[in-house]
Amino acid sequence: MSRRSQFLTVAFAALAVPAVFALDIGTLPVEAPVATPSPSVSSYLHDVSQPIPGVDWTTGITEHHRITMADGVELDGWVVRPNIPGPVPLVLDITPYYGGGDPTVTKATGINAVFGKPFLELVKRGYAIAILSVRGTGNSGGCFSIGGPEEAKDLATAVEYFAAQPWSNHNVGAMGVSYDGTAPQDLWVEGSPSLKTIVPISGISDMYRYNYVNGVPIDDTIGFNTYYWLLTGLGPAGLYTGSQLLDPVNVPDAVAGEACEERVEVTTETFTSFVSGNKTPYWQARDHLAELNADPLKKRASVFYIHGLQDWNVKPHNMEGWIEALQRSNVPFKAWLGQWDHAWPDRSDWITVMTAWFDQFLKNRNTGILDAPKVQVKDDAGQWRNEPKWPAQSKKVTLYPQVTGLLGTNAGVGYADYNDYLGQDVNETAPLPDDRVVFATSPLSNDLHLSGMPRFEGIVAATGMRANLMLTLAEQSPDGTLRPFNFAALSLNHAQNLQQGKPTVAGEPQYVGVNFFPQEDVVHAGNRLVLLAAGDLVFYGQPGPNMKPVATGSSLILDLATSKLILPNDTTLSYESP
Repeated sequence: MSRRSQFLTVAFAALAVPAVFALDIGTLPVEAPVATPSPSVSSYLHDVSQPIPGVDWTTGITEHHRITMADGVELDGWVVRPNIPGPVPLVLDITPYYGGGDPTVTKATGINAVFGKPFLELVKRGYAIAILSVRGTGNSGGCFSIGGPEEAKDLATAVEYFAAQPWSNHNVGAMGVSYDGTAPQDLWVEGSPSLKTIVPISGISDMYRYNYVNGVPIDDTIGFNTYYWLLTGLGPAGLYTGSQLLDPVNVPDAVAGEACEERVEVTTETFTSFVSGNKTPYWQARDHLAELNADPLKKRASVFYIHGLQDWNVKPHNMEGWIEALQRSNVPFKAWLGQWDHAWPDRSDWITVMTAWFDQFLKNRNTGILDAPKVQVKDDAGQWRNEPKWPAQSKKVTLYPQVTGLLGTNAGVGYADYNDYLGQDVNETAPLPDDRVVFATSPLSNDLHLSGMPRFEGIVAATGMRANLMLTLAEQSPDGTLRPFNFAALSLNHAQNLQQGKPTVAGEPQYVGVNFFPQEDVVHAGNRLVLLAAGDLVFYGQPGPNMKPVATGSSLILDLATSKLILPNDTTLSYESP
């Protein structure tokens, strides 16, 4: 008898109408949430810097800086500061994307592309702004190591350099989106006396996580470390306009930095890691969370942390462990988490709140920002809440997949299995035989507010050498429509050790635990919560992470007696007033 035939198969021919309908007995009890209003962030603010008449980037002073690092490499930076009396604070944009040259020469279109509106609004309010090209990009010399250990040391040197300028009040902040949000986090972990605050937006906490989710490769970033260098380091033009040709004097230094010894490691690591999925020493050296955890008591600056929960570029699992560590670090902390993608935060009060934060720490002005609730988070139903911390305090709801296809409150028995079809994309409208298993609750009695990371645990086995556990959570309305809203991915070969995956897991049952992405989701009363396991994730037109599971072809077997879904249900909801 084959291994597969020893297990009870639970597979539905189509997701639109799961067979569990015939098994419903009433509703799934869900504790009713208690909702109360709370004041808006803006209502706490006072004495926030306002635009100074006649002051903006067009009337400002532009300066070019070449900053020498410890090894003699020069970084390239440009400052735009307001033409006003007295010392001023500086907010840095640290980037690999800028091509070089005076950012003001291309006028409004160019400078908006370089800095973005938030930086230009700061100039109006009495702040200097600067764009700094990281080592090996733009017109900076040296080798672009993509978050390597020397990058943070470079940035700390640059901060102290700018703080010592005669026009500076010695207070420096850093802000940006994507890599420009990652570099401030790296700098923050390193620490610098004159760095007073960071506002990282969609930042990477661990470069391995930009390429993998628990050992499963991310399709969008295969070859990332090679093509990223080609985009940002090799060509004369940057992604944020500008061009090395605008500053021809420093082009030879920048070009020389591209032919560097470290480049071999950076360009080859992507492909060797893709084959193995291992978190090698290369990736470990770019793990900012591990660096923070190794020295958590170091004196560091304040943090206004911002991440889009629908950012499937720098995916929300970069928050996992990182946002908790930030809050444990005992620095002044604030967070905005909302339903936007890879972008600046989508709130009408963003410029005001941003300015209040910088005023507090760079102008030493009490603006009331520290009196406001620390966290504002927007759920996928469109409502903003205030929270003292995140993930919010929640009550755990544990559900168990049953052999009948029910996702219920009693522990299951038996087994469920499916074919992963080599990890290929799941055909959502024409399922292949046995290509998924589906478990659905009865209709919910009340709204279920999921705040943080749902988690799946249980014994899982595979018949092939390489296999993955790929899970999708969805909300199903009474008409059968599915709305996938959260996802989990785990390489079974790396379930016990990310650094050194097993060459084969064939025939080896493992007790595994995997978190779904950090999210804020509402499953509405009368609808069902659906858990789906297949060879890849399932989206039904909804946004989500584009994965590339490495699989040799397996039957995946779930031991239902040990399987459970743990849900963080936030039942105390403090909605922010308009």
